[in-house]
Amino acid sequence: MPEQDKETYSVHFARFAAKLEKHLLNHGVACNDADIIIEESSVIFFERLNNPRKFISRIFKKQQPLQLFVESAFEAIAKHIPEAQKTFGSYGAIEFSLR
Repeated sequence: MPEQDKETYSVHFARFAAKLEKHLLNHGVACNDADIIIEESSVIFFERLNNPRKFISRIFKKQQPLQLFVESAFEAIAKHIPEAQKTFGSYGAIEFSLR
C-alpha cells in the first residue's frame, strides 16, 4: 500500500478513535479499559488494512475507513466487554457514534 494511503488511514483512525473513546466513556467504560479497547482496535484495523490476502480486492475497491474501523472496534469491544454487544458495543451503536 502506498505511503500516502497509509497516512490517510492513520488520520481516519485517529479521528474515529477519539470519537470511540468519548462513546465508551459516556457509557461508563473506565479510561484504562477504553484505552485498551482502542489499542486493540488499532491492531485489528491495521492488520486488516495490510492483509496481503486482500491486496487484489484493494486494487479494485478501496476499503472504506469507517467500515473498517467499526468492524475493528466491534471486535475489540466484544473481546473485552462481551455483554456490550447488546447495547453500546453493538455494530450499529458504534457506527452511529462515529458519524
